[in-house]
Amino acid sequence: MKKVLLFALMASSTTFMSACVERDAEDPGKEYAPDMYESVAYEPYKQVDENKVNPNGQNMRMPVTRTIPRVKGAENGLSLELMPDYPISKDSLAYAAAVLRNPVAKTEQVMKDGKYLYTTYCSPCHGAEGDGKGLVGEKYAGVPNYKASNIANQPSGHIYHVITKGKGRMWPHGSQIRPEDRWKIVHYVNELRGYTDPNQN
Repeated sequence: MKKVLLFALMASSTTFMSACVERDAEDPGKEYAPDMYESVAYEPYKQVDENKVNPNGQNMRMPVTRTIPRVKGAENGLSLELMPDYPISKDSLAYAAAVLRNPVAKTEQVMKDGKYLYTTYCSPCHGAEGDGKGLVGEKYAGVPNYKASNIANQPSGHIYHVITKGKGRMWPHGSQIRPEDRWKIVHYVNELRGYTDPNQN
């Protein structure tokens, strides 16, 4: 037992003494996998070196088709109405209603798309006819009837802004629905509520 204790004491003192030895400043020792601790820092979306994968040599890739781009100006020639970075704040509903114009022309195909999108995203609450009697709307109080409420005569920009940013108990859908598709829904909602948009092309 004494030999074991003596050996343990000698081993610990040797370890302590070796730790106190002055090391060469030019040789700090070995470090395992230093890249895990000191990775190369990149600025997001910054062009660092020519990218051999993308055909245009850029690091950042364009958004996948039919997804919502998160970079302002990712689509050329975007108007305010189709910007993925929608700049109007939630509490500026009156302003949005006054300035926004539907840039999507009303065609038969647009109305078909609008009906499909409305059925997918809106009808669970607002009902197939826009009367607020969807399966969720019957349990979730406060869903308006498009024809019997103050929504009946609101401009298209009002509807678009509410879809994008939400209002009251309605949550925003801007992250789920592309700007162009929101305007298609607006066309269909206008038909449900019997509203003729005076600013429509």
